[in-house]
Amino acid sequence: MQLANRIRAFRKLKGLTQHELAAETGISLAILGTIERGNRKVSQQELDRIAGVLAISIEELRGN
Repeated sequence: MQLANRIRAFRKLKGLTQHELAAETGISLAILGTIERGNRKVSQQELDRIAGVLAISIEELRGN
Protein backbone atom coordinates (compact mmCIF):
# COMPACT_ATOMS: atom_id res chain seq x y z
CA MET A 1 0.00 0.00 0.00
CA GLN A 2 1.32 3.44 -0.88
CA LEU A 3 2.03 6.05 1.76
CA ALA A 4 -0.88 8.17 0.50
CA ASN A 5 -3.31 5.28 1.01
CA ARG A 6 -1.89 4.53 4.47
CA ILE A 7 -2.31 8.16 5.54
CA ARG A 8 -5.94 8.09 4.40
CA ALA A 9 -6.59 4.71 6.05
CA PHE A 10 -5.09 5.75 9.41
CA ARG A 11 -6.96 9.07 9.28
CA LYS A 12 -10.25 7.26 8.76
CA LEU A 13 -9.36 4.69 11.42
CA LYS A 14 -8.90 7.55 13.89
CA GLY A 15 -12.28 8.96 12.83
CA LEU A 16 -10.86 12.20 11.44
CA THR A 17 -11.98 14.08 8.36
CA GLN A 18 -9.41 15.63 6.04
CA HIS A 19 -10.46 19.01 7.39
CA GLU A 20 -9.82 17.94 10.99
CA LEU A 21 -6.43 16.39 10.19
CA ALA A 22 -5.43 19.48 8.22
CA ALA A 23 -6.39 21.76 11.12
CA GLU A 24 -4.57 19.64 13.71
CA THR A 25 -1.38 19.32 11.64
CA GLY A 26 -1.30 22.88 10.32
CA ILE A 27 -1.17 21.49 6.77
CA SER A 28 -3.62 23.15 4.40
CA LEU A 29 -6.62 21.12 3.33
CA ALA A 30 -5.62 21.46 -0.32
CA ILE A 31 -2.12 20.13 0.33
CA LEU A 32 -3.41 17.29 2.50
CA GLY A 33 -5.78 16.32 -0.30
CA THR A 34 -2.98 16.17 -2.84
CA ILE A 35 -0.89 14.12 -0.40
CA GLU A 36 -3.71 11.61 0.15
CA ARG A 37 -4.25 11.29 -3.60
CA GLY A 38 -0.56 10.59 -4.07
CA ASN A 39 -0.07 13.67 -6.25
CA ARG A 40 2.47 15.26 -3.94
CA LYS A 41 5.44 13.98 -1.99
CA VAL A 42 5.23 14.39 1.76
CA SER A 43 7.99 16.41 3.39
CA GLN A 44 9.61 15.03 6.53
CA GLN A 45 8.05 17.84 8.57
CA GLU A 46 4.57 17.06 7.22
CA LEU A 47 5.09 13.36 7.86
CA ASP A 48 6.14 14.11 11.46
CA ARG A 49 3.02 16.22 12.00
CA ILE A 50 0.66 13.67 10.47
CA ALA A 51 2.15 10.78 12.45
CA GLY A 52 1.97 12.84 15.64
CA VAL A 53 -1.70 13.69 15.23
CA LEU A 54 -2.55 10.12 14.26
CA ALA A 55 -0.53 8.89 17.28
CA ILE A 56 1.49 6.39 15.25
CA SER A 57 5.16 6.06 14.41
CA ILE A 58 6.53 7.24 11.10
CA GLU A 59 7.71 3.68 10.44
CA GLU A 60 4.18 2.38 10.95
CA LEU A 61 2.82 5.11 8.69
CA ARG A 62 5.34 4.17 6.00
CA GLY A 63 4.50 0.48 6.37
CA ASN A 64 7.87 -0.58 7.77
